[in-house]
Amino acid sequence: MVKQLKILSFIFISLLFVPSLVQAQKDKKNNTTPQVQGITVGFNFEGVVNRFFDTDKTAFSAVTHLNLSPGWFFRGEAGFENLEFSDENAEERNFSYESNGSFLKAGLLYDFFSVDEVGNNDNIFVGLNYGFALQEHRSGGYTIENGYWEDFHGSESAYVLNTHWLEVSAGPRTELLKNLYMGWTVNLKVKILQDNARKLQPYSVPGFGNGDNTVNVGFSYVIEYMIPWKK
Repeated sequence: MVKQLKILSFIFISLLFVPSLVQAQKDKKNNTTPQVQGITVGFNFEGVVNRFFDTDKTAFSAVTHLNLSPGWFFRGEAGFENLEFSDENAEERNFSYESNGSFLKAGLLYDFFSVDEVGNNDNIFVGLNYGFALQEHRSGGYTIENGYWEDFHGSESAYVLNTHWLEVSAGPRTELLKNLYMGWTVNLKVKILQDNARKLQPYSVPGFGNGDNTVNVGFSYVIEYMIPWKK
């Protein structure tokens, strides 16, 4: 049911952008103007949306885009994630868990959306990002059930681990109002390095997602404001 809700939310947000991008292609004109150049400051709603599906997790991240040259952008993101298993979900799990940490992502995006409409600053991005997360996590208690011998009970004290991954992203961005942008991306994340996971596998890695997986798929929903410096 949770996966179905995520898919429906993705489809709904996609429908908000597709008509505007299609219309822009139809309204092409012969005269061209360069896109506005500047730096953006924005908020990624991925953590807010995911909270509806996992109430034990709180996450926030800020996003920025920077024009490097025509068609090329730098993308940066920084955020944090706090996770603590609540009593509401205790029946679904046989262990307690706490985690808090932060993450950074940086990479390059290419805009392959070419339109000749005057004043059109919409984009369709594809890019590659590098991600790094640093977190402290612990398990106050866990139970390994045994049908023959007695169940084993244990705990794991808090310690720090870090995770590195590469992320391929793609998606559109549209200008809603002057210098105000909204966009979404589909993100394919591949873990490339993680230390100290042998003690306790992280339930969730900030910015990456499910700690059990080597590959995760995520969705970003960003609203950002551009501070222009050049046209």
